[in-house]
Amino acid sequence: MTQLTASDLIDQIAKLDRTWVYEYVSGASRLKIDEIQRPVGPVRFSNYDDNGVVIRTGSVTRQQLAKMAYICANKPNYPLHIDRIFSAGGNSRSALETVLAYTPHFFICYPQRVDVYSGEIITNLKHIMWCPDEAHTLGVIARKEFTDIIAEIELGTSYGQIELSPSALSDEFDTIEAKRTHVQMQIALIEIGRALNFEAWIARPDQAIRVGNRTIGEFQNVLSSLQNVRIFFDDAVKRAANFIDCIWFTQDGRRIPAIIEIEHSTGVTSGLTRMLKLHETMPSIQTRYVVVAPNDLRDKVFAEANNPVFRVLDVRYMPYSTVRELYGLIQKYPLAGVVDYRFIEPFLQRVVT
Repeated sequence: MTQLTASDLIDQIAKLDRTWVYEYVSGASRLKIDEIQRPVGPVRFSNYDDNGVVIRTGSVTRQQLAKMAYICANKPNYPLHIDRIFSAGGNSRSALETVLAYTPHFFICYPQRVDVYSGEIITNLKHIMWCPDEAHTLGVIARKEFTDIIAEIELGTSYGQIELSPSALSDEFDTIEAKRTHVQMQIALIEIGRALNFEAWIARPDQAIRVGNRTIGEFQNVLSSLQNVRIFFDDAVKRAANFIDCIWFTQDGRRIPAIIEIEHSTGVTSGLTRMLKLHETMPSIQTRYVVVAPNDLRDKVFAEANNPVFRVLDVRYMPYSTVRELYGLIQKYPLAGVVDYRFIEPFLQRVVT
């Protein structure tokens, strides 16, 4: 997790000129910062009408600052809808969004959002995004493009208590946190597959990882062995498939909707190499090869996938954000049942590019 605290937000807000009257991001009103209490807030402000008359006062609370910092730290470079973060609208929430937007590392964006029920894409909803590695001029609002499509669901998902030790690391993971993210993606893919009525294979070494009171191999729709998978007719195919991060199978075992590798900042070729090896052992396979990777690795994924060595795979890309959004959707409606998740499939078809 990238570090960001309420104190960091206060430090940035304190750099703004407190003699200025700042226009809201929406343009509906204006505010002036009256008082900033260090180290973690609150921030008190006044709202002004077009004639410069104070029409109300308010404050951004410590709790709001702490929550905003926590969510941004967990979702850097990702559009956040301020009302969704706080489960409602309100003057203090809009004031927080406004003062942050005037600080260098916060950007305003209007991402493509998909209504998961209708499939309709909308682009008129304002979001704020914390970009720790980019900056704009202090005291101005800057817009930023966000190319991935996001879903209309709540923030925040639970992957359970994942138990990892340094022995779980390999050459592909330089930290426990990177491995934890990898496992979170596998858990999400298992559940997304289950919602689509698929069984899942998870890489053999990862099946022993404990999540709460069970291992990944004990999840409801995870296959414990490839021996009885009908479409894998050859031992060489099964050996090549053993270490693929996730494979989705139809319940009759006759089709493979997707072969999925999860990549990280350390590189994107290891998964492509495993998928290529599987393809070479079973070149007639009809499937979709998908790389799941951080949003900021999109260009790198496509660059590597277009290498002549891997081009035969016709790789698709799915960002971490999409996996998290779909998993969050499933968690939000745990009683809906598989049949009610059919609306996920057209959304999945749309975002896997």
